[in-house]
Amino acid sequence: MASASIRHGYGRAYPLLAGRVRSTCGRPRLASGVAGYKYLHVHEDDKTGVVTLQLNKPPVNSLNLDFMNEIVLELEKRENDPSAKGLILTSAGPKVFCAGVDINELHTTRAERLTEFWRAVQDMWLRLYASKLVTIAAIRGHSLAAGCLLALCCDYRIMAKGFKIGLNETAVGVVAPFWLRDMVCNTIGQRRGEFSLQRSKIYSAEKAKAIGLIDQAVDQADVAAVAADQMDKWLQIPEVARRLTKQQLRQPIVDKMLRGRQEDITFTVTHLMQERTQNIIGSYLESLKKPKTS
Repeated sequence: MASASIRHGYGRAYPLLAGRVRSTCGRPRLASGVAGYKYLHVHEDDKTGVVTLQLNKPPVNSLNLDFMNEIVLELEKRENDPSAKGLILTSAGPKVFCAGVDINELHTTRAERLTEFWRAVQDMWLRLYASKLVTIAAIRGHSLAAGCLLALCCDYRIMAKGFKIGLNETAVGVVAPFWLRDMVCNTIGQRRGEFSLQRSKIYSAEKAKAIGLIDQAVDQADVAAVAADQMDKWLQIPEVARRLTKQQLRQPIVDKMLRGRQEDITFTVTHLMQERTQNIIGSYLESLKKPKTS
């Protein structure tokens, strides 16, 4: 695998992604947010080559199609920037890192829309998981479902104590895709992964640290500083050696995903369009409208 990378040159850590990952709408519609984005705040340190991406879609940073397209576009931009060295993924707000995909996007039987949406999920995962950059998740709040997916894509995860993280897809009738299952089991082990995915387990930051789901649990006020310190340490490693090592570790799942990409879309869309699945999703959406009891 290293030899394949050498043939393609050191500049591109994941040659198999070249030309095979694209924004599902060509380019996302940009609005009035920082750096032209509606849902992303981008802060770039020209001296270090480190970019901080803040998820900014209140109240819970739920991922709709446009939001994911913005993330893909920014990741693609940084991947092609020779001065970019690292990326810190965090949230603009202090309570929720990301609560997952916008469930309203799944509450439809329009196959074309579901296909477009799921392809965007795949694109986002591929761009972040296969990034040549050092990627660090600075998790300042709850991180659920696709929020946990984003964090798991990163090389290192720091989370604020007092918040929760986990993959709760099955609780809302959604089946985790095979590439997500593989990533989870690589991170926390097969048995723990099977248990967590089937039971929709949500863990405290402290428990997540104990099982290897995150790397550090710190006070919320310290998350940003610890992330910056860790980034400094990661960037001290010789870049080519680190990139190639990351590629060799992650390429098998990337290859498997690319081979089974269309099959994954077909299975997911078919499952989501089933009446029973739509009923579960609909019931979950209705439950969100009910006032919380203390």
